[in-house]
Amino acid sequence: MMLGKPGASRASFRILPQQDPVTPQSNDGPVALLRTIGAAGLRHKGRLAIWVALCLAAAAAYVRTTPPTYTAAATVLLEPRRQVPSAAREIAAPSSLDLNAADSELQVIRSERLLSTVFDALALSNHPELGPQPPGLLQMLANRAGAALHSVWALSTGAPRAEASLRVDPRRNAFENFARRFSARRVGQSYVLEISYVSADPELPARVANAAASAYLLQSVAFKADAARSGAEFLQGRLDALSTQVGAAAAAVKAGALPVQPIPDADARIIGAAQAPLGPSSLRGSLILAFAGVFGLLGGVFVAALASVFDRRVRRPQDLLRETGLSCLAAIPEIAGGRQQGSASASDSAMLVAREHAGFFAAGIRDLGTAIDIAWATRRSEGSPVVAIGSWRPGTGATLLTMNLAQLLHRRGRRVSVFSADASSARGADGGPAGPSLTDVIASGSTVQAAFANIDGVRLLPIRSETPQLNRFVDFRDVRAGLVIAQARQRGEVLIDLPPLGESSDAAALATHADIVVLVAAEGATSYDELNDALGVLQRAGVTVIGAVINRGRS
Repeated sequence: MMLGKPGASRASFRILPQQDPVTPQSNDGPVALLRTIGAAGLRHKGRLAIWVALCLAAAAAYVRTTPPTYTAAATVLLEPRRQVPSAAREIAAPSSLDLNAADSELQVIRSERLLSTVFDALALSNHPELGPQPPGLLQMLANRAGAALHSVWALSTGAPRAEASLRVDPRRNAFENFARRFSARRVGQSYVLEISYVSADPELPARVANAAASAYLLQSVAFKADAARSGAEFLQGRLDALSTQVGAAAAAVKAGALPVQPIPDADARIIGAAQAPLGPSSLRGSLILAFAGVFGLLGGVFVAALASVFDRRVRRPQDLLRETGLSCLAAIPEIAGGRQQGSASASDSAMLVAREHAGFFAAGIRDLGTAIDIAWATRRSEGSPVVAIGSWRPGTGATLLTMNLAQLLHRRGRRVSVFSADASSARGADGGPAGPSLTDVIASGSTVQAAFANIDGVRLLPIRSETPQLNRFVDFRDVRAGLVIAQARQRGEVLIDLPPLGESSDAAALATHADIVVLVAAEGATSYDELNDALGVLQRAGVTVIGAVINRGRS
């Protein structure tokens, strides 16, 4: 392809030599997903390490501040027995047990009547663990927020404010806390019932579980004792035996233990007594810390990968080509102290490429110059090119790259003229303007050669005028602008530092005088959408964009 003359209608295309075609790598599939997640994790490794450390610290704080809990369980086997055939009524109604009856017995164990019996027998109403607990931080904040909202509502509606809070029955509150810690379940589909209790007191769970099992036996045998007392057909010996079993079960409930003698008439048999736990059943510190570490790592990597998917900012050269179709001409790293160059003089900013510790920065500027030479190789017979360097918005370092590229070309023995969008680039010795700007030349209607300032061997002419009113009405498509740029081109190479393309149409008008245009993107700041917008503006202006530069410095 051949480049058209400036001002002619031409489409945006790349004129750099194309590499041999290779088989493109797939960007889909699990391998690509893992590659993306890994790259996101490496890119945010500092934040990821901080996040994992915070998760581990939170888990450690939770483990240290949360007391351990202990669990003990007693098991009861439902085993109905046939009564002594002392009456025809009993012989005609043998005992039986099915799964529905087992579920019914389970509800009996969970009933408030049985729990109240255990609660009162063990005198747990004054136990410190079951009493009112101080509210946590979240509950305290919620209570204060609710009180504040109620006060605002009372003031707005004129309703009387509630001064006294509702009274809470201490015993009822303790019983509700006791019931929440108590549990009973069937073991699979068997007739075995497991009664368990959870407490921070290592001795209390076994006492409660055994007392509940004994209370269940007591309730069952007491019912039969009452039936025996009301039936004349039962012998006194039978009544005495049942009374003895009732007394043994009642004593066991009060002691928080199992009966010391068998209770054969309870239709159930205790097959496993609750033992004092050897260690806490919950709050496994090592498991919680391991879970916190894994959660922090996986969660952090997932968030980093998700952020990378929705991150539309320029970061890698290969993504630049895929998102915009522009080749990456150079990746210029940030030089030490480069963030302060916005407040430095034009001379200091232009001399960054000559610093001793600017090796990678100078190499990036050299790559940019080489890419421009390769792009202009087919038209070298026409003389030196007019190169425009610009960006969509300020702060990408376009002026800094232009000045350092000009200094690099000057040190190679070339004559370079720069049209700078930075009004402070060309200053006299006293800090005032060194001469008329390009805007002043166009506004004056004069064809006299513009007075360029000399900045370390580079001829420099500001684009904007010191008079704001002139900048409002000047048209850079004017033929006088083309004459000034053509006169500078006769002396050597010309670089145009374009104003931000997203702020006004002046940048596109100036770009029409250039042979080739290079866009600048600040890594992590410029988005692909901004680059595409800038590319669209230049395409409509009919200029040729050869690629983009990823600049990591911000000046």
